Amino acid sequence: MALRLTLIIVDNGGSSLFHPSRYPWCGSAAFEPPESQEGLCTVREASGIRVKNIVDRNSTLHMPEFDARVITWTSVRTRVPNWRAEPKRFPEGHGALVSLEVEISNPGNQPLLYGPPIVRSSAPSYRLHPPAELALPIPAGPGEEFSAAALFNARGAPGPSLFGQPPIPPHSSITGWISVVVAPDAAKLVGMPRSGLELSPLDGNPTYVGIIRLWKSAAPEVVPSSGV
Repeated sequence: MALRLTLIIVDNGGSSLFHPSRYPWCGSAAFEPPESQEGLCTVREASGIRVKNIVDRNSTLHMPEFDARVITWTSVRTRVPNWRAEPKRFPEGHGALVSLEVEISNPGNQPLLYGPPIVRSSAPSYRLHPPAELALPIPAGPGEEFSAAALFNARGAPGPSLFGQPPIPPHSSITGWISVVVAPDAAKLVGMPRSGLELSPLDGNPTYVGIIRLWKSAAPEVVPSSGV
């Protein structure tokens, strides 16, 4: 399945040529539990420096082209057809289908097509650069997480899907579901510290990501993104 392992590198406050002075490091105490403030921060990954726009569970995420809000999520047991590729993660083909209901709003003055057009098919599929991922903490150690990519045409998922809908009219919104497949015992990690829904800009900019924490209620102050 499309799972990605990420090691978060925590910065100790030293200066770096790779640290954009505009934003603090995501690993600083302000963005780590228990404070976990909202706003823009940077993290060093294998591909380079990435800017993260982080908001809490009940806040609205302001991305360059759209606004997003998580409404709720569900989890049901599912069968993983290609489980033999990862037999330890999906024992005997058992998995969990996690689906998140998300509202996407178009604050602009032109119609907005959210997500890639998808062909209706009975076969589940992934995109090379998924527009959404579910990040969950790994119980083995702090600062580690894995991400499950959005699954298109997921069997048994609630509908409608967030992807493949008509363009959103100006100053309007749509509601739909994003679904991922995880290990049977991983579904209980949704809503735990460090769990979050990661949303990419519509242009697929790999150096920027919006994150809605699924475990933390909204704080009084929200620092929105004005664009990248």
